[in-house]
Amino acid sequence: MSLKLKKDIKKKAILLVGILCIVTVVFFIFKMFNKPLIAFKKNPVEVEINESIDPASYIEEIHGKYKSSDVKIDASQVDTKKLGEYTIQYALNDKKYDLTVKVVDTHAPTFKVKNLDIDVGMKVDVKDVVSDIKDATKTKAYFKKDYNFTKEGKQNVTVVVEDEGGNKTEKEIEVNIVKDTEKPELTGLHDLTVKVNGDVDYLSGLTAKDNRDPSPKITVDSSDVNLKKTGTYTVKYTVKDRSGNADTFTRNVKVLKKVVTKAVPSSEEKIVYLTFDDGPSENTKKIIDILDKYDAKATFFVTGNNKKCNKYIKEAYEKGHTIGLHTYSHDYKEVYSSMDAYFDDLNKIGQMVKEQIGFVPKYIRFPGGSSNTKSASYCKGLMTTLVSEVQNRGYQYYDWNADSTDAAGNNRPVSVIVKNATQSKAKNINLLMHDTAAKSTTVEALPKIIEHYQKLGYTFKGIDDTSFTPHHGVNN
Repeated sequence: MSLKLKKDIKKKAILLVGILCIVTVVFFIFKMFNKPLIAFKKNPVEVEINESIDPASYIEEIHGKYKSSDVKIDASQVDTKKLGEYTIQYALNDKKYDLTVKVVDTHAPTFKVKNLDIDVGMKVDVKDVVSDIKDATKTKAYFKKDYNFTKEGKQNVTVVVEDEGGNKTEKEIEVNIVKDTEKPELTGLHDLTVKVNGDVDYLSGLTAKDNRDPSPKITVDSSDVNLKKTGTYTVKYTVKDRSGNADTFTRNVKVLKKVVTKAVPSSEEKIVYLTFDDGPSENTKKIIDILDKYDAKATFFVTGNNKKCNKYIKEAYEKGHTIGLHTYSHDYKEVYSSMDAYFDDLNKIGQMVKEQIGFVPKYIRFPGGSSNTKSASYCKGLMTTLVSEVQNRGYQYYDWNADSTDAAGNNRPVSVIVKNATQSKAKNINLLMHDTAAKSTTVEALPKIIEHYQKLGYTFKGIDDTSFTPHHGVNN
């Protein structure tokens, strides 16, 4: 290689290096003068849903002579309560910089599950097993796969709850699948009485029960009933449970020209009408059991003073006993302050009883009886008005013609109660007794009273429209 060529190559190399140096210097000068004034720690940033944000904290460095207070920040577009991507805008020296904020949900839902006991072939809704779901976003619950419940036995089922962030929680439950072959029952099938052209509730007093289905369906066929014509008609009922087991039942509907509200005289038949005032109570169940033992029926004139025992009202009715209305409050001052006050109280106890047996009874007993004098202290002449008005409104009131005297005090001696309760020689006896927690000796005396009258050939019935209706003389 000639000396001249070597010199040319050297010159060119020096020139190239010089150009590279100039370019490098220019590049660094450009970078320095065009360097962003704001540097972020990272971009984008992730924020957990429902957490608060501090836009200033995302700035790592501010270049130049500027301070953090010189930066104007607009985070108005960020909604941390909703998943998504948002922009925070930073402005400095007429330049704007965007930071992306991703609102995310990284926490899986929590929830509770319960095992199931179902019938063969039942469909199961995930809502039946999942409860108390907690998550920051909306969730959906579903079964991990399609399950078939057509075979008896136990089956493990996986339940999934998923949130909007895609987080999932799985839990396993046990489903017990049982083949149900038992038919449902229908209780409370007492005859119904209705006026001609009146209305009737065919489901009145009825309760459908099943060994597995808590709500068996009742279908009513009343096509045989003619409410425009007097007579006795049959209503047919079909009760069906969720497994398809069904049974049929009937009850009579008596259509009368008018409901009897006039007093019925005594008959020649030997009948004892046991009547218990002031219940229900803790003793009501004991009384019912004694009546069952002797195959005796009675009437319970109930109050609203002991609601925790209201279940015994229903039990007594279902066992064929009569439920009557006594008073809701049994407060003489309140009940007998006026006619309106009396009927307000009567309506209140009527609705309470309806909740238990499905209808409002029309048999009543005045607090203290129709001959009471206490009412005169609160409203003169009230009883004279009430005895006729209750009958005008379709009720019938019952006093008594025999008294056990158990109202004379608590824990009255059994012998005294028995003696007083068995003195009557009338054909139709309406015997006054009381049903409260304090009347334990009344419960003890009851078997002896029943045995006494049974030996004399009496039967024990609950009050109905044909029953003897004792009325005392009104004293107010």
